[in-house]
Amino acid sequence: MAGTVRDATRTITSDLIMRVDELRRAEAQFARRLSAVRAPNDTDREAMRFIAEATDDAPATPGGLAAHLGVSTAAVTSILRRLQDRGQVVVAQHPSDARSKVLRPSLREADAAADDLTQRIESIASEFTPDQTDVVARFLRRLTEEINDLP
Repeated sequence: MAGTVRDATRTITSDLIMRVDELRRAEAQFARRLSAVRAPNDTDREAMRFIAEATDDAPATPGGLAAHLGVSTAAVTSILRRLQDRGQVVVAQHPSDARSKVLRPSLREADAAADDLTQRIESIASEFTPDQTDVVARFLRRLTEEINDLP
């Protein structure tokens, strides 16, 4: 019996590894398709990620973006210009510091291919029970942690 459980666990693990590899390939292909449409480079993508993940109580600012990317404020100006030209980011007055600006994803981004992906994820997620979703989320969270820990 123990051998059967071990074999089943090995089969499930192999299947998960194959599915994660397929996901990685699909994500890479999707990123290339988005790049062709939006033409962002890695720095632009990281800037958008930083801006999108900022919270209302700690909004993204040009200075914070420069520090996050490890670039000069002049370089951030160029990055923001590219993102604004593509309609991906809005630069607005900081709500509590008139000398500063805040960075937010533009409303046009809501119509982008990445938002289409979010809608598809929500649709797929609706096929699962909350308990199943919790297990998948835990797996993905742990996988993300492991990837982030790699050198």
